[in-house]
Amino acid sequence: MVVTKRSGAKAWLLFFLLLIQGGKCIKWLALGRTGDGYTWTREACASAKSSGLLERKQARACRATPDVMASLVQAARDTSTVCQQAFRHRRWNCSSIERAPDYTPELLTGTREQAFVYAMSAAAAVWRLARGCALGSLAACSCATPPRREPPNSFKWGGCGDDVRSASRMAKRFLQGSTPPGTGATAKFMHAVNMHNNRAGRRAVEQSLTLECKCHGVSGSCSVRTCWRGLGSSGPAAAGSRLLRRYTSAAEVRPRSGGRLPPLYHHDNLLYTTKSPDYCLADKKRGSLGTVGR
Repeated sequence: MVVTKRSGAKAWLLFFLLLIQGGKCIKWLALGRTGDGYTWTREACASAKSSGLLERKQARACRATPDVMASLVQAARDTSTVCQQAFRHRRWNCSSIERAPDYTPELLTGTREQAFVYAMSAAAAVWRLARGCALGSLAACSCATPPRREPPNSFKWGGCGDDVRSASRMAKRFLQGSTPPGTGATAKFMHAVNMHNNRAGRRAVEQSLTLECKCHGVSGSCSVRTCWRGLGSSGPAAAGSRLLRRYTSAAEVRPRSGGRLPPLYHHDNLLYTTKSPDYCLADKKRGSLGTVGR
């Protein structure tokens, strides 16, 4: 195939646009280095925005609901921990996530690795916010409303279920990001892909809910059980395991007119736009550190 100067220029323009748009909504993961007990005032939110750690809509959410920020700081740490644990035996080991907010190209150019990090960050945010709701540390939510369906005779609804619905709504508001007015179709498409992967991450937490129960009765007879839907004690790792399987089967997509996503994909799929390097050899331009020495 002959590559003309014009087609080569288009390729470099696309790469440049991806670098600009690709990672702006996960720069907040650098907040994981914030110390415990940090007070999130309006000034702190503005400082995080001016430092490039928060995108415009994220800074607005920070100012409006500062009580959620401690949960999101922990979610940033969870994202790094779960990602590096999940990929520890693979060629790409997720160590570059520690570079936030100055990511290497494989987390900026629409690769399946970027898809995983977007989804995992959303999953961690939902998990931490849901737990904050149950603990009563967030003003906008508390325990989940019990399911409407009648439980079987073996138990009754009770306890404090994790309010994943409210947590998912808060996470979406913080993570959604925006495309500036006048943005071209390529940037709109990348934004749509990233937001799809965010939603896949939120859904992974919803799918991790399980039935948890507590026994009541004389001498541990468990004559009555109260149950609720909870996320368990394994942290965001359960959602991370789901997302790792979806990383393996991620789908490559190409834009339609106007920067829209193609219609033929499932909401749970992870989507990517750029094939990853093989990560065996070091290639700084593509974000590959290589496997030599590890």
